[in-house]
Amino acid sequence: MQQTVVWKPWHNPGVENLRLNIDDNGIHASSHLMQSMQGHSIAATYVLNCDPLWRFRRLWLKVDNHGQRSLNVHRDIRGNWFHNGEPRPDLQQCQHIMLSASPFTHTPVLQRCALEIGQSEQVQVAYIDLLTLKIEARSQRYQRLRQLGREALYRSETQGKKSNQLTVDEHALLMSASDQYVRLSSHSLKINTWV
Repeated sequence: MQQTVVWKPWHNPGVENLRLNIDDNGIHASSHLMQSMQGHSIAATYVLNCDPLWRFRRLWLKVDNHGQRSLNVHRDIRGNWFHNGEPRPDLQQCQHIMLSASPFTHTPVLQRCALEIGQSEQVQVAYIDLLTLKIEARSQRYQRLRQLGREALYRSETQGKKSNQLTVDEHALLMSASDQYVRLSSHSLKINTWV
């Protein structure tokens, strides 16, 4: 499966354009995003790889915010995390990666959890703040609330943040997140091209 997905923040200027490729070798996502965050304009590019079971393997990230900075994060098959080649034992309990300004990073978590309606799961994620590039372990809980045709509704609760409602499609790709992001259709993209 190959798919291109575009999201925009609800309230801030910005856009994320992600290309997703899923095959027998695993999941490969490459993305470009621009966003205004806390009064700062950032541009970021990332490549995220998961194995065929949606287990996080590698992230390369470059951010331009008053100068370019980049990082590499990977997790080996034993669950050991490395940041720019250096071991990160503080991330040992993390199963996934979460980027502060990318709605896509919910997808691998939801795919791995495969929750039924009413079920919830708490996971540890390696959270990356795109403004500072600081990486820290955080706890995140997902609960599948209901099915709406081909879409599903989840509650997402992140440690230290208010809960959000996520609407995702049949591939667990975000359609909307309360007060955060909305996915653009190809129709709305064509309309906006001339604006």
